[in-house]
Amino acid sequence: MTQTAHPRTDETREALSNGELARLIKAYFQAAEEVRRGICLLNAGQYDEAAGVFARAGGSGGGSKSLPSYLAACLLGQGNPHAAAGQFEKIMEVDPKHTAARIRHAFALWEAGRREDAIESLRDGIREDPESAEVHFQLGTLLAALEQYDEAELRFTQALSIDRDHAEALVSLAMCRGVRNAPSEAVTYLQRAQARRPHDARIGLLLAQAAKAVHQRGQVVGVRADIPAQEPMADQRGIEDLSRVIEAEPDFVDAFLSIPVGEVDEHVFAMLLKTLELALERQPEHAELHYHCGRVLDRLGRREDAICQNERAVQIDPKFTRALIELGKLYGKTDRSDDATSRLEQAVAAGADYADVHYLLGNLYRDQGQLNRARSAYRRALTINERYEAAQKALQALPA
Repeated sequence: MTQTAHPRTDETREALSNGELARLIKAYFQAAEEVRRGICLLNAGQYDEAAGVFARAGGSGGGSKSLPSYLAACLLGQGNPHAAAGQFEKIMEVDPKHTAARIRHAFALWEAGRREDAIESLRDGIREDPESAEVHFQLGTLLAALEQYDEAELRFTQALSIDRDHAEALVSLAMCRGVRNAPSEAVTYLQRAQARRPHDARIGLLLAQAAKAVHQRGQVVGVRADIPAQEPMADQRGIEDLSRVIEAEPDFVDAFLSIPVGEVDEHVFAMLLKTLELALERQPEHAELHYHCGRVLDRLGRREDAICQNERAVQIDPKFTRALIELGKLYGKTDRSDDATSRLEQAVAAGADYADVHYLLGNLYRDQGQLNRARSAYRRALTINERYEAAQKALQALPA
């Protein structure tokens, strides 16, 4: 089935306007560097300085394991909690053990003000699946919000007995210890959480604050925080999440490609290519994804591969004007003027009656010695846009 268009959300357009994506990417890398600096300060016992650095990093996105995870999260919007609760209830009618739906349903109820119903929903989830660490943890979270710390601690402890690597349960258990004025125990749990999520500025901040509290009591603090890995884009789960965002919103790629060359590292576009390739594995007949994949390949200097992807897009949808125009440009860059001319003529025939397309055609006709056709193309460009300076100069430069 041919697919070339998807509904665009106002949230996505707003999030990616005015170079916002470039700012987000730069903020991510800056935050990652701040997290590393904060860890060094923390290990050196400079708790106030470390807390300040972690706080800045957290405000700039220093909490995601990888860039694709971070970017995917930036696009997520929030819906009406009442409507959301109804949707998740429908999922649970089919599969009562659907953990994610159960948790979302409970939090939708909570946001809608139905707190007892939210807690009871999670208790039902535990009865259905008593070995679900996540449901125990989420129930503990709601109980802690109601200051029912005794049962909350039991739930966090149970979550850790099922999944000893559950970083959020460790953090929450540490917070409960902090409420009980036991900062040294909080440090123990937070160090374990930080070892599992060294990229997380929030955990670093909490660890710095807890270590400072212990130090102020005159007790010895032996914090040895882990430095995060240097490969922030090699997270397969993040690639998967971002690929699904792009699959639903292909024009997200436009925001990437609008970033001027040199403003972000080339590895960012290599990461984007991976997400597109993964999306195409699920949707091989999605013409728009092939088109965007081709544009990213061109940005990476792989023009022949870019041509193949755009040709595939046109094969799926012969009237896909953006892919036809892109092919005209790519063939022009690779000195295949006949192919470039053919594809641009097809684009015009398919409805791309644009000034810049006629201008490109005029250049091709001129270089092929077809001066009358070149003159007609330039004049058409100027009819569409009378202020098109490049077309005006090209027309004047043609011999009489």
